Amino acid sequence: MGNHLRDDMIQNEELFPPPPFGHSGDMRWRPQGTSMHVLTKYREMIDMQGPDEVVWEPYPETVISDLPAYCSSGRAIWRTRAPLLFFCVVELYNPDRVMRQFGMKQRIPHLHSTSMELHKIDLRGKTDKDWSAEHSAYVCLWNERASNIATDEILDEPLDFYDPYMLWYRRITRRFMSRRGAIAEALAHGMTSIHQLTLGDDVSIARIRDVAASTLTAVRADYRMHNVPTSFEASHHTSHDDTRSRHGTPKVYVIGTSQ
Repeated sequence: MGNHLRDDMIQNEELFPPPPFGHSGDMRWRPQGTSMHVLTKYREMIDMQGPDEVVWEPYPETVISDLPAYCSSGRAIWRTRAPLLFFCVVELYNPDRVMRQFGMKQRIPHLHSTSMELHKIDLRGKTDKDWSAEHSAYVCLWNERASNIATDEILDEPLDFYDPYMLWYRRITRRFMSRRGAIAEALAHGMTSIHQLTLGDDVSIARIRDVAASTLTAVRADYRMHNVPTSFEASHHTSHDDTRSRHGTPKVYVIGTSQ
């Protein structure tokens, strides 16, 4: 929608309803002045995001209440499990795969058959075909849309790390966009495993050593396991103390102040 149409809509609200939420920003994309060299950093930042740093509900109640009426007129069937139809086009709509967008708990989704034959259909040479009859089975499912609404318990906090859905999701998806993100996860996984091994009364030093070795290998730091001095811990602290004695107490500088 161009500037003229948008201005006309604002000036003639009696004739045109206000634009939807998605039109609140400037929809024109400007490549000029967009920094491209920080892509790697953006990927790392996304990889390092915590569960509480993701906004799962793009349309919370505070936004919906301010939308024009036509934007929420079909709210009763937003979570219907039904095919969406447009002449020859049939798209299966499965909101049970994105329940967190509706503020609900996400479960492991059921398998859904995506018919390749449906996606191969086009209108060439089919000008006389009655699509309501051709897709009668899907039309029946659409007619039952109000009785097939996906629902679940309200989710007030992020899914637990060990929730069945999260365990399933981490197993089937590609999880990282950057090497640093994968390294951070490998370190966190290794430390979590070591922590779990030390909770019981029967602590296996050999098992802890194996976990530490596999973690160092995963982050490509296994070279640190070779030729380690027997007094590694003592020498490490001695070196640190020597540094402090030579340079005195370290100072902390706050950028942007006069202190």
